[in-house]
Amino acid sequence: MNRFSNRACMSLVAFFLLVITVLSGCNSLNNAESQNEAKEVSDENKGATIQMGLPSSNASYLPLFVADKKGFFQDRNLKVKFTKVQGGVTAIRGLQTNDFQVISSLPESVITGVAQGADVKMIGTLDDQSMYSIYTTKDIKSPEDLRGEVVATNRTGNGTDIQLRWWLKKNGLDPDKDVRIIEAGENSTRLQSLITGQAKLTILSQPTDLNAETSGMKKLAVMRDELKTYNHNMLMANGDFLKNQPEVAKAFVEAIGEGTEYAKNPDNREEMVQLIIDELQMEKQDAEKSFDFVLPALADKAKINREGVQWAIDTTKETGMLKEDISTDQLIYDASPK
Repeated sequence: MNRFSNRACMSLVAFFLLVITVLSGCNSLNNAESQNEAKEVSDENKGATIQMGLPSSNASYLPLFVADKKGFFQDRNLKVKFTKVQGGVTAIRGLQTNDFQVISSLPESVITGVAQGADVKMIGTLDDQSMYSIYTTKDIKSPEDLRGEVVATNRTGNGTDIQLRWWLKKNGLDPDKDVRIIEAGENSTRLQSLITGQAKLTILSQPTDLNAETSGMKKLAVMRDELKTYNHNMLMANGDFLKNQPEVAKAFVEAIGEGTEYAKNPDNREEMVQLIIDELQMEKQDAEKSFDFVLPALADKAKINREGVQWAIDTTKETGMLKEDISTDQLIYDASPK
């Protein structure tokens, strides 16, 4: 019996060793297949270069800075080159001609562009709240004080102008009757119109808002307190780029999402402030203020807020800048990671 038992035990041991060997072989095969799949995805993006147009320079671009500096683009075999351009109109034009494959822009410019036949799409967003604030000269105590006064916008019909007009209407003022709206251009020149007395109110984004406070202007409202759903610095892509390199576009958005997650980690606060200082040439105190203002608005995984896009469509139509019917599906390309 002992001899039989010993033989049986040895047989069982041999059997289990055989099973373990087979399973190990399967696992190795599965791991090899997974590595091959990862390599295929990596090879698909290998050498891909994305030219990105940036119409402004502000702390809202933090996820871009992080993805670049921390190597999140490089991890996906992407080379992203940033080019600063003068305003969103120039950026959109470069996107349509494929000088840029991706740009950052307010949604309204793309809405009107697509309605006119432009082959561009929204693929993500850096933030899902408005980054604007309303500033006035010291003598303005409330919106009612603006009746008969001059208000400075960027350019009639662009996203800045549409938000400003929405705010005026929401606060009981007809932008075409109760105030006179002048075109003053970009943030810095809009602020200058207040300082020189040409206008009593304008709409500003950071970091120009900090200069407004230093110049003695008064913050009358923070747009995100009244406009609850919006996408400010959206990521827009060229249609041919999306058609020919969809995986590259998705890898780009994924890298931005990782950059956002890194920026939102409380342990990385000091690093993020220093990054803003380096990229925007700001003093530490101002960089901290900009970071604290931007942080709550950064969009997780660069995901687009569809309600915000619909708001932009509806409001653009109300101003008369959009004549055609257009849907969010016509505007948005789903480049989010699965």
